[in-house]
Amino acid sequence: MTSIARAGGPRRAAEGPRYASGAGSICRVDGDVAYVVALCGLPGMGQATLRRLLETSPAQRRWAQVCAGTLAPAVLSRRVRVADARARLERWRETALDVDPDDVLRRAAARGVASHVLGDPTYPAVLARESDAPVVCFTSGGGALAGSTPGAPGGDDLERVAIVGTRSATHYGAEVAAELGAALGDRGICTVSGLAAGIDAAAHEGALASGATPPLAVVGGGVDVVYPACNRRLWARVSAAGTILSEAPPGGRPEPWRFPLRNRLVAAFSDLVVVVEAHRTGGAMHTVDAALARGVVVAAVPGSVRSPASEGTNALIADGSAVARDVDDIMALLALARASRPPARHLGRPAGAAQREGSATQGSLLASPPAGGDLASDPRGGEQEAAGGWRGGAARDLDAVILAALDERATGLETIVCRTGLGLGDAAVALERLVESGAIRRRAGAYERLARPIGLGSL
Repeated sequence: MTSIARAGGPRRAAEGPRYASGAGSICRVDGDVAYVVALCGLPGMGQATLRRLLETSPAQRRWAQVCAGTLAPAVLSRRVRVADARARLERWRETALDVDPDDVLRRAAARGVASHVLGDPTYPAVLARESDAPVVCFTSGGGALAGSTPGAPGGDDLERVAIVGTRSATHYGAEVAAELGAALGDRGICTVSGLAAGIDAAAHEGALASGATPPLAVVGGGVDVVYPACNRRLWARVSAAGTILSEAPPGGRPEPWRFPLRNRLVAAFSDLVVVVEAHRTGGAMHTVDAALARGVVVAAVPGSVRSPASEGTNALIADGSAVARDVDDIMALLALARASRPPARHLGRPAGAAQREGSATQGSLLASPPAGGDLASDPRGGEQEAAGGWRGGAARDLDAVILAALDERATGLETIVCRTGLGLGDAAVALERLVESGAIRRRAGAYERLARPIGLGSL
């Protein structure tokens, strides 16, 4: 039994049976959702730090330690200076003493915000398969996402296509994004995007115009915080017809460090990512990286060679990405993805995504969030197992197959899959392993061999 110090008086935490999600265990007790949400809302609390806190102790106990100031600085991260960690813990204590976790949950529900903790039946099944699944996510709106039961992967048969691109879209780009969103909706395909200005907004406008399939918006701030302000009416319409989701707590500001993390969730929810217009650097390219690391097909809409807004998409096509001229192209790519999809896809975080040429600025947001960001975030995932179970020597054989399929120029993922006969998941994981080893490099969403491979021994 643990005494919980909070505004409104002490409270006893009822110990209950613990359970863990298939995405990775966190300690849980019955009735602790309010405390998980309250912890998530502390200043600078990111999902990686929240997971670190809850891996060894349930949320009620951690909340009591925060209020009492008894958390050890090492619980944050060994990479953080002790003085900085202590300052962060003191900020948490000062904030927590004025917070009633139950009231936080009540106020969120009153604003139409639903809270989903990892392992709960309502937690989205697609996210539960992510190795770095958010400990808690939040939704609002009239749509629904298939949940999962504790210890089971759950089911979700709805196909989703992410339509992403630049905020500074041209008239051409906005028209294409809206047309694709509407055509996909008519075919029962959910449009996923980030509710940003530009391509995102146009794609959602098209999906809403169709009215046939509820859209999904994954946002960088709280689901109750409209951003950008110019999308206020669109935000309300998406919320009424579909679902808005975020890992940021209710009321959370859309801070810059949250958006690269948001983009990985866009990729995680999608069976296909379509880049309509994009500059050579920007958030859309982070989504491309995240998709490729998960074995998700990436396609690009061709644009004018004179338009800076199409430099990124044209480069993706030149380097081997699939071409999406219209909805028929997208449906064909979805069929390819469906045929190549492993029976049970365990999705991991993108390894080395920050190494894309020309994206050092946003890549650094993942590696080292600014003050107020997640102290424990680290984009470098551990060694991953390919979907087909490749390990040890078998993995090295797979690497050799991949290397043999690469041209002297950059080769796209779809081309590699066709040449090797591998599944998208196996190929994507092997490619990330080769990028990490220094044998190949990724350029604009495609891959090319380096003149002097590093660390491959006899390969």
